[in-house]
Amino acid sequence: IGRLVRLRTLDLSYNTFSGMLPANLSSCINLLSLRLHCNRLHGRVPVELGHKLTSLQVLSLANNSLTGAIPGSLANLSSLQYIDLSRNQLKGHIPPEIGNIEGLLVLAVLANNLSGVIPHSVYNLSLLKELRVAGNMLSGTIPSDIGDRFSSIEFLGFTDNRFSGVIPSSLSNLSTLKYLDLTDNNFTGYVPPALGRLQGLIQLYLNGNKLEANDKEGWEFIASLKNCSKLQHLVLSDNSFKGKLPSSIANLSTTLQMLYLGDNRISGVIPSNIGNLVGLKTLEMVNTSISGMIPESIGRLENLVELGLYNTSLSGLIPSSLGNLTQLTRLYAYYGNLEGPIPASLGKLKNLFILDLSTNRLNGSIPREVLKLPELSIYLDLSYNSLSGPLPSEVGSLTKVDQLILSGNQLSGRIPDSIRNCISLEQLLLDHNSFEGIIPQSLKNLKGLTLLNLTLNRLSGGIPDFLGSIGGLQQLYLAHNNLSGLIPTVLQNLTSLSKLDLSFNNLQGEVPKGGVFSNGTYLSIDGNGELCGGTP
Repeated sequence: IGRLVRLRTLDLSYNTFSGMLPANLSSCINLLSLRLHCNRLHGRVPVELGHKLTSLQVLSLANNSLTGAIPGSLANLSSLQYIDLSRNQLKGHIPPEIGNIEGLLVLAVLANNLSGVIPHSVYNLSLLKELRVAGNMLSGTIPSDIGDRFSSIEFLGFTDNRFSGVIPSSLSNLSTLKYLDLTDNNFTGYVPPALGRLQGLIQLYLNGNKLEANDKEGWEFIASLKNCSKLQHLVLSDNSFKGKLPSSIANLSTTLQMLYLGDNRISGVIPSNIGNLVGLKTLEMVNTSISGMIPESIGRLENLVELGLYNTSLSGLIPSSLGNLTQLTRLYAYYGNLEGPIPASLGKLKNLFILDLSTNRLNGSIPREVLKLPELSIYLDLSYNSLSGPLPSEVGSLTKVDQLILSGNQLSGRIPDSIRNCISLEQLLLDHNSFEGIIPQSLKNLKGLTLLNLTLNRLSGGIPDFLGSIGGLQQLYLAHNNLSGLIPTVLQNLTSLSKLDLSFNNLQGEVPKGGVFSNGTYLSIDGNGELCGGTP
């Protein structure tokens, strides 16, 4: 291939070429573009490439298995505009000589094993539009005068490295900046208060650092960001922000699609006019000290796809306006102090595939409308509340759901036969309630069941033989009921069953000796005074 001296473009990307890069590629002296990304190439980047390809403008070797160091000889390619060596196994430092390629527009070396600091010379590349160094082991600080250097920069990606120090206030001078990603580093101090001067900013990721704010100082940048009329993503989670969430957050642009505030020590209430952010698709305030009620205006966020409000101090009623969020697919509001009934209006969320309201103070009955949600498929978790009354027969409408978790409530009556229709169920947890009657035969339809927990109810009658025909059952818990009769010997045929708890019932007769009864990782039959035999 090195004989093709007139070749201007070589593009073999997105194939399965393997082996090493031939050094005689450097003989293709008229090459303008060399694209070999997304193959299986290994070995080093040939030093020779930097000696003869003086016309090369594009060098893309990303998504291979190249090793060794980035050769400093690449700096001889004075016409280079685009370098992408991302997603390889390169190590060592970024060569300082790279900063001599004055016309460079894109420098991408993300997802390698590079270490050391970004050479100061790189910050002299005044035409640079994209600097992508994420996913390495780079360290050091961002120069305090960065705002005076990158006059054309649009993308700064420093994610997942070891950078430290403060975010320089001069960043606010980078008027062309659209994407700033500082995720998962060790940045400290306050966020520059004048970030709102970046009027072209589209995405701002500051999560996974040690950035600060409190009730006296540090939140000013939120108010300034209202000037960023194109802002779509604002991710502030997993920092050291504390103090009351400023109400100015509701004044951000209606273009905002993602707002992540979780894993901070934020307190105060959700601003009552949060519904102004009508463009939001994701709103997440998890693992915070946010308190007060969920504002009624949240129902105006009709584009919302995911709502995360778990592990907070939110209290009061769930607003019925949540039923307006018809695009919602995931609703997480567990580990809080929410109270009152579950609004029947949640039955309007026809696209919902996860609903988790567990571990709150909700009461009343389970709305039939919620059990008829057509797309509930991953799980429905209403456990550890104070829900009461019977389990509505509409539970049989949950034909797609994998997990139904209703533990720790005050549900009563019989387990409805309609549960036979929940044919996708893998886990059924009805423990710690007041269900009564026999274990229904309808459960034998649930052939995919791996976990069945009916502990601490008022069930009576015998343990049905059909449980032995649910071939994939791994965990079966029937403790603390009023079950009587013999232990079905067919249970020992369940080769996948590793955990079985039949304790504290009225079982009698001989204990089987095979299967889980001989070598289960967990077996309990305590509290059945009339059992005998079994494995010693």
